[in-house]
Amino acid sequence: MEWKDSNEYVEVINAEELLTALNNKESYIIVKEEYKKEFLENTELPFTEKELMGLQLGSHGGAAIGGGIIFAIINFFSKGSKQQKKIDSKMRNYILKGWKDNELLLYLRQLDY
Repeated sequence: MEWKDSNEYVEVINAEELLTALNNKESYIIVKEEYKKEFLENTELPFTEKELMGLQLGSHGGAAIGGGIIFAIINFFSKGSKQQKKIDSKMRNYILKGWKDNELLLYLRQLDY
């Protein structure tokens, strides 16, 4: 994927900004280098495009339904903060689309349809 004009992206440098961007369902979110390490350590990462495609094909679409229920149960009992649980839950709507200059790009899954 080519990187578009920077005006089309929301850049985040902490968990509060990320949660705001996720709540607003921003199309493209760039996790800046300052927050990248903390993000990778604490966040349940979304599937990449290839992982998601393989999962959906292998389960004939059933993984989306069953996986959602299982994720909700695991997230409820996890020890993370309330804010981190919200981030993990909302991250399911995003795909890890690319990497550039020590930054992460999150892409809203709905835009692929």
